[in-house]
Amino acid sequence: MIGRISGVVDYISEDHIIIDVGGVGYIIYVTQTTISNSPKLGEKISLFTELVVKEDLLQLVGFISPVEREWYKLLTSVQGVGSKAALALLGQIPIQVLSRAILLEDSTTITSAQGIGPKIAKRLVVELKGKVPNMIKIHSKSETLDNLSNQPAGQNYEINEQKIDQNFSKNDVSQKEIDAISGLINLGYSQLNASQVVAKVINDSREELVVEDIIRLSLKTLVVKG
Repeated sequence: MIGRISGVVDYISEDHIIIDVGGVGYIIYVTQTTISNSPKLGEKISLFTELVVKEDLLQLVGFISPVEREWYKLLTSVQGVGSKAALALLGQIPIQVLSRAILLEDSTTITSAQGIGPKIAKRLVVELKGKVPNMIKIHSKSETLDNLSNQPAGQNYEINEQKIDQNFSKNDVSQKEIDAISGLINLGYSQLNASQVVAKVINDSREELVVEDIIRLSLKTLVVKG
């Protein structure tokens, strides 16, 4: 299994790039976000990868972060969601927005990705809403794609764990969401219910909320539901 490739950008297309590694060019399919933020030709790049194996196909898919790769694997676990659809979702909808859309059963946001119809969007919600809270928990100290999308094109993408932790610490909203979910779980609520209500509170709010505000508003919603 090829888990990561580092080399020099040799070619950039609409949906893939070629990375030269010691004279061998690897074709790697990536999201539009990765394409738009790729270094220039001749510059270094490092991507996490997933190998797609089919009867008539061997294809490498690349990701800026391990979080993006894990989300790709989660999305493609849903029947009818292939590699192309998963890359479209990750390239057009920020991971944080996508996770909230699934938790809130917001199919409209999901169908905004090119090639994703209502049936697939509904299937994603049904099959993944119970898994998204665990994804948030597992990757609570990892970066999201948004952290790196602000880096200028042409920068050397040598990704390491230290940089991931530094980037994530700047993602204030994500940390608030995680802390609020953790607080509700400590109060006895399930991870799924906590994740759903926190996502709704943050999504509906027009003001900047601190963790205490998110928990307080979430508890009001949970009491009404209960």
